[in-house]
Amino acid sequence: MLTPSRSLAAWLAGCTIACAFPACVGAAPHALPHARPAARKKDPALRPIAIAINGEELSRDPAPRIIDGRLLVPVVRVYSALGIAVSREGNELIAAAPSKTIRLHIGSNQATIDNIPIAMQGPAIEIDGATYVPLRFVADSLGAQVTYNAQASRVDVVSSLVGRTPSITQSSGGTTQIVGTVSAVDLDSAPESITVERSGSARTISITSDAKISVQDVVTKTNAGASLNDVHVGDAVSVYLTRDGRVAQVIDRFASRVGTVAAVSPNAVVLQSGFVITPDRSTDISLNGAPAHIGDLKVGDSLVLRSNPDTGEKRQIIVSRAIAATPQAVATGVAIQSFSVAAKGVLRSGDAFDVTLAGTPGGRATFDIGTYVTGIAMQEGSAGTYTAHYVIPPGVNFGETPIYGHLRVGAVDAARVQASSLVAVSTTPPQITDVAPPPGQTVNNSKPSIFATFGSPTDVGINSSAVTIHVNGLDVTASATRAPTFITYSPSVALSDGPVTVKVTVFDNAGNKAERSWTFIIRTR
Repeated sequence: MLTPSRSLAAWLAGCTIACAFPACVGAAPHALPHARPAARKKDPALRPIAIAINGEELSRDPAPRIIDGRLLVPVVRVYSALGIAVSREGNELIAAAPSKTIRLHIGSNQATIDNIPIAMQGPAIEIDGATYVPLRFVADSLGAQVTYNAQASRVDVVSSLVGRTPSITQSSGGTTQIVGTVSAVDLDSAPESITVERSGSARTISITSDAKISVQDVVTKTNAGASLNDVHVGDAVSVYLTRDGRVAQVIDRFASRVGTVAAVSPNAVVLQSGFVITPDRSTDISLNGAPAHIGDLKVGDSLVLRSNPDTGEKRQIIVSRAIAATPQAVATGVAIQSFSVAAKGVLRSGDAFDVTLAGTPGGRATFDIGTYVTGIAMQEGSAGTYTAHYVIPPGVNFGETPIYGHLRVGAVDAARVQASSLVAVSTTPPQITDVAPPPGQTVNNSKPSIFATFGSPTDVGINSSAVTIHVNGLDVTASATRAPTFITYSPSVALSDGPVTVKVTVFDNAGNKAERSWTFIIRTR
């Protein structure tokens, strides 16, 4: 029985514990008792589920999840741990496993293995930039042995299908695709080049000026045109070559976390959202543009984490701390006197902000939006005053992020400066994740607890006062409990037997809207 402090996910986890794997992985729960969900991070029953591949435990970011009664696992993370290259074309994921090719589509429960259709127990879904599939599909696609120990909160995958081949290339339709991790970016060569590494094999690729380059943040769902300067060492990358060996497209992918530091320990930092970041040995940490250590961070600092979405490796932690603005010394003859950003609230697609830099005249000024978009040109108007008007394009998202200014005169660079205010952009609507009772579920309770959980992929936050819920066409928001991460409604009057339709509408603090409707069935006799 649910207590008021337990959420749907906790109840589902309890249901799974009571079942024997694998039967319960695809099973729907029984009638849902009364419940009022609590914030997940405060629920001690909701510890992250661990996942181990051939005995080696992976990072728990991302971790498996139980949604609508099914155990889902981050499929790219599993395949990558086995050395299997995964590429993405739109909503299709393609895994090049030894002797087989696996294809699946976000939002569909249909996959193919060597063009043979395979029906999954549920659709592939995307949460916080990670693609999740039912655990059973991992067994089907890899011929692997999978087990779930609910009491230990651990998934084990044992597979002999490991990508041992040193090749990092795969061909499709006459084009060659190179998938791996960026190990070097050379902007000084002619033409410029990047080095891609996979399974111990590396290849350096020259990038011509006509190559299309895009950068994707899989967490905030940012997809922006870019230059090679925006490609970072440690990012996941796919390079597409034409038949004649020319680079047609480079797709750089990373996962970001943005937040404010709430606590610092010798080995980890905790954000106000509750997210814990433990740096890897290869993690580069900078504070206001200078190299730093985790012990240099303080509560209240603004932090941006950049990691590889395939391997989970954390490559960059960029930290900003507000400091009093002072004019730079002019020993080199090049200096930035001031740098400011004018932005109103959280910005949406089509909104704009203005950037102004004052410094040595006759130079080239640019600004960076964190690590998302870099090297944006500014124009010099009056002597020494550089400005830019940046219009937010569709597909660009980031939480409160520092803006950095650069100035070069001749061959001399001024020290980088940071604007005192942060900028947040959200062009992607919020996500409505868990709902209860689940779609299509039959319950034997005429007063079931109805709720939905949601969040903003950019951490700009949800406008909880604008969240609404309709049951059978009736607006019951006034009788519901609303919070930044969920809305719950318990009917005071018994609902009639038959289908019940629920619609939840959510707005984030930028005004972006998300809506989800579903139907469950009441049968009390």
